[in-house]
Order: sequence, then structure tokens, then C-alpha cells
Amino acid sequence: MPIFSTNVRLLGIHHITALANDPQANLDFYVGVLGLRLVKVSVNQDDPGVYHFFYADNKGSPGTDLTFFPYTGLPRGSIGYGVSTRVYFSIPIDSLDYWLERLRKPGVRVSDPRRDEDGVVIEFEDPDGLPLALVAHREADDKPVDPWRDSPVPSEHFLRGFHKAEITVISCRHSGWFLEEVLGFRRVREDLHRVRYETGNGGSGSMIEVLCPPGLGYGYVGVGSVHHIAWNAAAEEEQAVFRERLQRLGFRVTPVIDRKWFKSIYFREPGHVLYEIATSGPGFGIDEPPERLGSDLVLPEWLEPQRGWIEDRLPRVRLPSGVELPRRRG
Repeated sequence: MPIFSTNVRLLGIHHITALANDPQANLDFYVGVLGLRLVKVSVNQDDPGVYHFFYADNKGSPGTDLTFFPYTGLPRGSIGYGVSTRVYFSIPIDSLDYWLERLRKPGVRVSDPRRDEDGVVIEFEDPDGLPLALVAHREADDKPVDPWRDSPVPSEHFLRGFHKAEITVISCRHSGWFLEEVLGFRRVREDLHRVRYETGNGGSGSMIEVLCPPGLGYGYVGVGSVHHIAWNAAAEEEQAVFRERLQRLGFRVTPVIDRKWFKSIYFREPGHVLYEIATSGPGFGIDEPPERLGSDLVLPEWLEPQRGWIEDRLPRVRLPSGVELPRRRG
């Protein structure tokens, strides 16, 4: 019997944030190879001398958004207990051959396709070693997505958002209890050292795989690893429900933080993986018109007075449009 009412549920994955090294290599891979749209160029609001890149579908829909903090010179992360491991995207079942060819052409090392309960899976890494996977399955054909019109990837093959999240923890039981009893997830499959949960309406984009293999050490979050997983709350009222639950149970949770494009709270689950609950809106269109998303360095209003200081510290990058950032302003 759940300790809290299950009337309020998270909708699924909102975004996933990872750490990178070279910002230009990161841009070139996620736009030029994976074909995602750079929908926002900003900075890490907690460390504004570092970029924050947001890659997603045409409008930055929740569930399609992989974001990065590129920290040049940061040590490489490692897989182990307490970290989120591989990032899984959905693709249509008929897109598998296209993606195998597209990834291999620039020299990306791709695993042989394997079939599992999700569909046909291929695994590879980004330039910093972040583990990625594409899952080709029938359900992806019907997933709502708004392909980027200028993507180098044809719209019929465009990534259909996240398929699932994945974490590796020392105890599937403790991390699973948290997902079920605190966040309202449902357990849908359990195997040896692996349990799957889902939220919202279920299916692709709503799932998390909890892995607890024996004999690992603790992981380290660094370049090439996931920083946090963000879950999607429909509105601030739903977010407040989860924040109150966490507080009542004694979990350390941040105040609501206004990220401008959504509002967020952060906390760690029992296995030490960092989670966020983010609101669905207001979205990335509040400060740039749709046709110009990701075309300039955008700062939240409270950082605008520091723009000159911030731009002096950011490395220059060339956007997909050819524009070089940051633009030095007289």
C-alpha cells in the first residue's frame, strides 16, 4: 500500500544533463551527427563561466532534451554505483539501418544490433565517452515529436526523444522503494540485478531501469557521464506535492529554483543519484522566437548585469548557423 496518494504522477523524463569537455566537439556531435536542434545556449546558473547547451526537437519539448555543461579539463567520469549510466533514445523501427550507416560514416564505433524486450538496440559513445544507445521499436513511430526542420537527419529518422533512463546503484530495493513510494512510479519488470519502473502513461519516455550488479565500486560523475535526470511535472502544483513528500520523509531537497524556461527542485535518491523535478513550462520560446532558438547566448535576467564578465570567460564556439559566440559587445 503506497504511503502517499498516487493521484499526482510525474509525466516521464523531462531532460537529462551530462558533462562534456570541449564545447565545440560537443556541438558538432549532437547537432552535426545526431541531428538535434540546439534550442538554447546559456550558462550553468550555478557556475556561469561554463556554457549550458540544450539539444532537443524543434521546439525543445520535454522528453527530447539532452543538455550539457562542457567543463574543459574536468576529469573523466567513471561507471559504478551512484551514477546514471547510459542514455537511451527512441528511433522508428525502420530507421535502424539509416542510423547504423550515419554513425559509422564519421567513425563512431557502434555495437552490433541486439534484440531485447524494448526492440533492437545499438550502443555507442559520444566524443567524451558518454554511453548512448538508440532503441528501434514500433512504438517510436507514434511518439509525438516535432523534428527540427533544418536537421541534417531527415524527419522520418529524427530521434523520437528519450526511451528510458538508467541508473546503477548498490541496492535495487532501496532505490526502487523510493521510485514507488515517494515518486509514484510503478514496477513493471524485475530480473536478476535489474528492475524497471515507469510513470505517467507508461511506455517509451516514461521508464527508468535500475541496475544493481554485484561487485562494482562507486562511480564518479565527471566528463562523459550524466550529472542528473530530470522528471517532468505538469505544473508547479504537482512539483510542490513531491517537494512536500520529500521534506516529510527527511530527504534534503532544494527550494524551487527558477531556471527561466522551467522551475526545478533537486534531491538525491537513496542510491545517491541526483534527480530533478522540472515543470513542463514555460518553455524555451519565452525569450527567443521559434525560428531563432539557440542562435545567441541567452542569460536569465539576474545574470545580465554580469554578461561582460561571463563572456570574457566563455570559450569561443561556432554555432550551427556559423555565428561565433560569445559576441563581444561594445
